[in-house]
Amino acid sequence: MALPQLVPGSLFARDFRVLRHLSAGGMGAVYVVEQVSTQRQRALKIMLPDLVRDPKNRERFTQEATVSARIRSDHVVEVVAAGIDEETETPWIAMELLEGEELAKVLEQRALAPGELLEVYRQLCHGLGAAHRAGLVHRDLKP
Repeated sequence: MALPQLVPGSLFARDFRVLRHLSAGGMGAVYVVEQVSTQRQRALKIMLPDLVRDPKNRERFTQEATVSARIRSDHVVEVVAAGIDEETETPWIAMELLEGEELAKVLEQRALAPGELLEVYRQLCHGLGAAHRAGLVHRDLKP
């Protein structure tokens, strides 16, 4: 099994043209891609190569896709597709691509006005409420 090298211009899972690396976390790397079939930009998360071979990690990653897809909220990223790349056997999750700034970076630059702070909390609570209604307990908040 050859693990993927996602470089700009490469095609992954037959439908995602890699545009650029976006971030990395505990289980995966996230790329900005163009979904060829829809011509929409997406965020594509793939499992980190050193975790792919562990069945428990693969199960956890796959569960993340199905669990996340159950949450219905404008304040939680939408999972649009998930699967396993046939060529590399690498699990992946395709999500809507969010534009904007990370809250932590904004807070490094300035304090939020009271109205802005209330709006952040309102949106955060809406997303958490949707997760709880779906029977989920959050582990990884990224406002």
